[in-house]
Amino acid sequence: MELLRIKLTQSKAHYRKEESIDNRMTYPLPPYSTVIGALHKACSYSEYHPMDISIQGRYKSLSREAFTDHLYLNSVMDDRGILVKVPHENLHSKGFVKVAEATKAQGNSFKNEITIFVYNRELLDEYKNLKENDPKNNELNKYKSLVTSLKYYEVLNEVELVFHISSDVETLEDIKKNIYNLKSIGRSEDFVDIEECEFVHVKDIDNEIESQYSGYLKIENIRNDNVFSRTDTHDIGGTLYFLNKDYTIVKNQRIFNKKKVVYSSKYKIEEVSEEILYDGEYIIDLV
Repeated sequence: MELLRIKLTQSKAHYRKEESIDNRMTYPLPPYSTVIGALHKACSYSEYHPMDISIQGRYKSLSREAFTDHLYLNSVMDDRGILVKVPHENLHSKGFVKVAEATKAQGNSFKNEITIFVYNRELLDEYKNLKENDPKNNELNKYKSLVTSLKYYEVLNEVELVFHISSDVETLEDIKKNIYNLKSIGRSEDFVDIEECEFVHVKDIDNEIESQYSGYLKIENIRNDNVFSRTDTHDIGGTLYFLNKDYTIVKNQRIFNKKKVVYSSKYKIEEVSEEILYDGEYIIDLV
């Protein structure tokens, strides 16, 4: 069996957990959907190419980075935040024009121009005129209150990743040919350095093999003792995740195919099987 093996590094990375908001937490390794999406983008695919993937790696440290979060309020507040105009009323877009900003904790007024800093005099006059003389004008709906808050990203530093990919020959050749189009994984600023992209073959083993890296393991392989920990009890420690792999469109909605996996380290195998593979260097658990 031939697989495509990719080794890469990132000086820093954030693989966001969808449920985290104020403190944007990161997965220890990129989820399957993140890697598969990045590979599809590198190959300029417009349709999904089925593939199974094994993900493993490690990082040196975890830190936090501050960022300013912008939030639109449901209605315009006259005494707080930043008054902005959203040209197309599309709140899924981050585009806006600053009109004026309240400068004190309380007692401000955009309408009466009390303790505010004016960024755009023309738009502020338009807002005041609409508010006073034509409050039902749809143009007034383009004005919003914007508040900001300081939030944080968890960031992994000095990341090393190893992917093994199983797919049809044409897809694997496409990925190999376009691998240097893979610019980032995670955030757009989380750039990658490709260390290796080559075909490898599955090999047998005649002694116990221990993983070099932490990795995602299918929970079935743990339950069936296809992999085990460094203890003699076959109990393996780790963190359980439900990770997105791919999705189907049902009634214009994405229905994600979630995989139950355990993130673990120092796991071992005593033999290869259809579920657990080995390429002469790395233990492989394809999902």
